Amino acid sequence: MEPITDLTTETPEYLLKRVYADNLPWLENYIRRYSGNESDARDIFQESVAAAWINLKEGRFKGDAAQFNAYLRQICKFKWINQLRSGGRNKIVYDDALLQAEMAADDFDIVKEQLYRAGLLQKGFAKLGEKCRQVLRLFYYRRTSLSEIANAMGNTEESIKTIKYRCMVQLRKYFLEEMKGNDTL
Repeated sequence: MEPITDLTTETPEYLLKRVYADNLPWLENYIRRYSGNESDARDIFQESVAAAWINLKEGRFKGDAAQFNAYLRQICKFKWINQLRSGGRNKIVYDDALLQAEMAADDFDIVKEQLYRAGLLQKGFAKLGEKCRQVLRLFYYRRTSLSEIANAMGNTEESIKTIKYRCMVQLRKYFLEEMKGNDTL
């Protein structure tokens, strides 16, 4: 097949045939290397082509055919890595140092984000009143029932339920304001 020079001048049918011819064999080899099979490759490829095609049609991808192939292959890689991570596979074989580094970098970003959010929750928790902190600590950290908390604090269970709800609203409000203020939402 002739190389495609302009994605906009070819018919969609021809472009799809080219996309399959240029990329499916590569993906099948890639997925086989990382504990997958041909069926996995075809599933991932279908999802990836659909995502890439939508981005192309909506103008989010701008480039030539070679760049589109590279773009599609990146989508395929990320989808496969996500499937491996999700536990959909029983055995994961990593024999590519680059893949391990990509996964470690992604894991680091996830952990960094989780630590950031945990820090925000700690700050918000510290800003709550003593009664709020006590109720939330007993309920969430010590797994104490609402009735036991009510007995210990000399309140009714309904009262503790209302206090817990209001405290969580305050904590959630603080958290969302901080996240929005840091453009992380």
